[in-house]
Amino acid sequence: MKRSNPPEDTELSLTATQCAALVECIGSTRCVPALLELAHEVCGADFVSVFCQGDRDLPLLVGTDGRKGKQRAERAAQGYTRHMDEDPNTVLLSGRKGEGDFLTSQNAADIKSFTYRRDCYDLPGIAGRISLVRRASTYGLCVSLYSAEESGVFDPPSHKRAAAVLPFLLAAVERHVAFSLKGSVWMEQDIQARLALSYPGLTHREREVAAMAIKGRTAAQTAEILGLAETTIITHRKNAYKRMNVGSLRQLVAKF
Repeated sequence: MKRSNPPEDTELSLTATQCAALVECIGSTRCVPALLELAHEVCGADFVSVFCQGDRDLPLLVGTDGRKGKQRAERAAQGYTRHMDEDPNTVLLSGRKGEGDFLTSQNAADIKSFTYRRDCYDLPGIAGRISLVRRASTYGLCVSLYSAEESGVFDPPSHKRAAAVLPFLLAAVERHVAFSLKGSVWMEQDIQARLALSYPGLTHREREVAAMAIKGRTAAQTAEILGLAETTIITHRKNAYKRMNVGSLRQLVAKF
């Protein structure tokens, strides 16, 4: 994996019609299918998935689609959910490798973990993946393009074109997520966003800790995720409880 820079000397050339077709879908349910359509035209991608991570705990699936059947795309996404800890993109989404844009790629044949390869690649029939991960100070986004077993892994020219189009796709996804966050579905799933609106007095770290407590994370688990001492997590949690006027996790969940 490496930090990505603007592609140089590529053959990528998007038409105004292609760009407009994607831009007009931003904020709607047609956005992810439009991403796939454009990616397929440019580099032959058979599947696409988009994940967002707002609170450095569990990535949220924004959407997935596949030209070989959406069921296969959803099976791959479910496999990723089960094997997040083994996927290199998870570390980048969480911010544990710093901020920035990261271009990653992997093929099924290169994966050593049998269960990870089986669930995420073999069962859904995926041969290879190319991803662009963006980690900012408050969120992480990941757009992944996949090739099906029938198509084989991305060859060098296709890989080059995928790397060239991914920054444009990621920019569209960034706007799509910003629009979608205004809707009730996203607000229900992004606990930190709800905490920020309901309790603006919480610090950023207190929101992180409180969100993970609501999700059922213990102090030890939260400490491992955030890279802090368990005693520090306990202190942040007590401070969050005080600001929210609750005395226990049960009261916090009930009030939330």
